[in-house]
Amino acid sequence: MHSSVDWFKGVEMENNNTYLGLFLDAPLQSWGYASRFDQRTSLSFPTRSGIIGMICAAMGIERGDVGSLHRFEKIGMKSYTFLQNGRLVDFHTVGGGFDPKTGRWQMVRKANEATPTTVVTRREYLVHTRFGVILTGLNTFLEKISAALQNPKWGIWLGRKSCIPASPVFVGLFADEASALDRLKEVAQGNEVMGIVSEADTFKEGVDTIMDVPIDFASRRFAHRRVSMDIPQKKI
Repeated sequence: MHSSVDWFKGVEMENNNTYLGLFLDAPLQSWGYASRFDQRTSLSFPTRSGIIGMICAAMGIERGDVGSLHRFEKIGMKSYTFLQNGRLVDFHTVGGGFDPKTGRWQMVRKANEATPTTVVTRREYLVHTRFGVILTGLNTFLEKISAALQNPKWGIWLGRKSCIPASPVFVGLFADEASALDRLKEVAQGNEVMGIVSEADTFKEGVDTIMDVPIDFASRRFAHRRVSMDIPQKKI
């Protein structure tokens, strides 16, 4: 068993960059972004916060461990869409459970002090979707992440606890990005790359700014990230 501190011992001693390939395949995925109150939407590609959160779960890093999150700041991320089949919206209720200790029904309070009741939330999911993700960073750190993904301390999922991976997430460690992408294409079983989301080095190079860099999961604080998007031309 590892503590979050154990995972990072010796990380700064290695200066060589390497590439970690992840394959995200599931009947349902949900990469929440700007989700508030009863509307829980999903982006059409994996968020940085979602990927780091998944890794933190595998490594056993607590939600309030802000110090460990700093270790991810120099990790680069690029995602590839291989397959996407639309979305569905599921309806959930919040509140209404019975607490045997107090003998009370757990209803959600209303801002106007009206009678408490259950709340219906609408949660968005990507259906039958496949993504590839390539992380770039120090070799030693990515090796620790790889070990955790293959033997996770806590369960890992693709955005929400109901989104269980349909195949192993860990694909491999590679010396270069091209090798990582070639392996992801093999795992994707013939699905062509439909879209690429990369992190932009400058504002001008990007096309959108999203708040998905986790600062503190416990208080839900995030920083912005500039991204570029590309749709490869199909071969004729």
